Amino acid sequence: MTTHCDAARHGAMGVRAREQESQVERRTRRVRQGSAGENETSPRTPRGTRGRDDGAGDGDEDDAAEDGENVARDGQGAGISTPKAMTTPADGADDDAADGGATKATRLGAQRTRAPSEKALEAMSEEQRQVALAASGALPDVPSVVPTRAQPAAFASLLPSDVRSANVPTTMIDEAERKLRRPQVTASEVFRLLMAHYDIGDISRDSMRELPSYDDKNWYFFAYCPDPVSGEKIVKREFVVKVHNGVDSSGISRGVLAAQERVMAQLGAHGIECPRIIKSKLAMYTVPGPDGTVNIVSADTPGAQREFCTRVTFLATNQVAHTLRVLTYLPGKLLVDIPLPHSDVFVRQSGVFVGRICSVLNKWPTPQEITLVSQRADLQDCMSIRHLEQQGMCWKALESRARLWDLRYFMDVQYFMKDLVVRGVFQDEIRVSMCNTVFNAFKHLVMPVSDKLRTGILHNDLNEQNVMILSDLDPLENEFGVIDFGDVVVSWSVNEVAIAMAYCALNKRDPIRDMSVMLSGIQSVFPLTPTEMRILPCLIAARLVTSLVMGMYSYHMQIVGESPRDATKSPVASAEARQTPVTGNSYVLTTQKSGWTALSRLLATGAESMFKRFITDGFSESPASA
Repeated sequence: MTTHCDAARHGAMGVRAREQESQVERRTRRVRQGSAGENETSPRTPRGTRGRDDGAGDGDEDDAAEDGENVARDGQGAGISTPKAMTTPADGADDDAADGGATKATRLGAQRTRAPSEKALEAMSEEQRQVALAASGALPDVPSVVPTRAQPAAFASLLPSDVRSANVPTTMIDEAERKLRRPQVTASEVFRLLMAHYDIGDISRDSMRELPSYDDKNWYFFAYCPDPVSGEKIVKREFVVKVHNGVDSSGISRGVLAAQERVMAQLGAHGIECPRIIKSKLAMYTVPGPDGTVNIVSADTPGAQREFCTRVTFLATNQVAHTLRVLTYLPGKLLVDIPLPHSDVFVRQSGVFVGRICSVLNKWPTPQEITLVSQRADLQDCMSIRHLEQQGMCWKALESRARLWDLRYFMDVQYFMKDLVVRGVFQDEIRVSMCNTVFNAFKHLVMPVSDKLRTGILHNDLNEQNVMILSDLDPLENEFGVIDFGDVVVSWSVNEVAIAMAYCALNKRDPIRDMSVMLSGIQSVFPLTPTEMRILPCLIAARLVTSLVMGMYSYHMQIVGESPRDATKSPVASAEARQTPVTGNSYVLTTQKSGWTALSRLLATGAESMFKRFITDGFSESPASA
């Protein structure tokens, strides 16, 4: 993406990676020749790889270490600790200068570890082999891997008990990692980062207040900016600063963050109110690369364009890399704060808003459509191939994302439910039976027709906490907005409708009626196919189960991943912190209050009765063909 500070670093790193790969082979042969007569003993496992399953998320630590190329620069003056091995030269300098510090650190640590045996090398993955050889001194040119994950013991405790020894699905690794790599930063640290890297006026430190969040951390603040006319500081602007989870701040997820920004831009261009990205003071020079990418170059490169970064990556005190970005604050009321009961007009208007979002995102070209357009010269005059390539990159980044909150992976939720039962946290047999009913329905109703469902880019979290009422002066003309694009994915298009309707059912006397009214608004803008209509009741129940089970799981398991923030203070303060009980994030339990009631009413009504009411109250006059 042209505004992504890390986007083109990998081009320069590719050459070094190939050089290092050849060095690995040479060093491996030397070690194997030298260890032929030694006893077959396992080497000391480096801290960053101890207790980790091969092949499960192996790339994240390397990606986090790569983030150090920007981490050190971003952490200066912000009060965030930066390891010496991850320091870098200024922008535009040769990256090899940065590798020198890491190489030196590797050599210093290599004196304490014996060279691995041939048998031990064969049992290791490629990543572990490189790290072990570097630790033994046999591979001094490979930069040391800085551990960015929490202790493996804690990581294992977060995984469901019945899948720890099996091949763990990607969705479970992702969800468990998020509990361990939730940002552990304070408002003061974020304030220093804002002052160092953003030029948005006089920021009020006292105005910063933390906002509810699931796996990230958000703060509201305002700043006084010069008035463009008078030049005086009389304009007050409101912002939200978001510190992303460590999982979203490394690896391919950096492309996901760029895709989120393009999704916001797409909605904004079609008149849907959503936050806008504020660019930082960090600048880079880029030239177009292949397939929609960009390459970072020096300022004197012909054709180079100066770009300002939309995100800042920094290293927190617990050695986890996080990405920070600033967005405009959307004033108004959250949908959850609108007093009940909601009128039919209001509910239908909210449905129209959801339908508009579905319609706009459904226009996003698929990779097949992009390939078709690029092959037709008659269409290239009216469409920017460059823009299409960038949209194609966004699609691929989001399509590769395996999130447990994506209803395509709903069946994985049952492992977390079973784990809660084993731990004794979830002991209500009636509610367990309700969840199992939905799992069985999903398996027999949704999975057989999954290949017939439309796919597209989804916001994927249109709940009552993310839809805003910007203006309610006229009851017949409410203006809506949407926030929180952290769950954007490529999935079944009908999921967007099911998610919005699931949260519409909360705290309602007759949830089926309210959902039918909302669906009538959605259908007026974004008609569903008959197949999508048939499975819609099951998808609604599936989202409620996901929210209920994962909210419960996140609340209890978050305690395992949290550590006291006073570890660097005096011994007395640290002792007091250890005595203070760690509690989970109560925000993740929001749905628990009314979700079980809504789910029980849906199951009591039955999918067939719900489908008939949806047909009667919500099906548009001109539905799309199946």
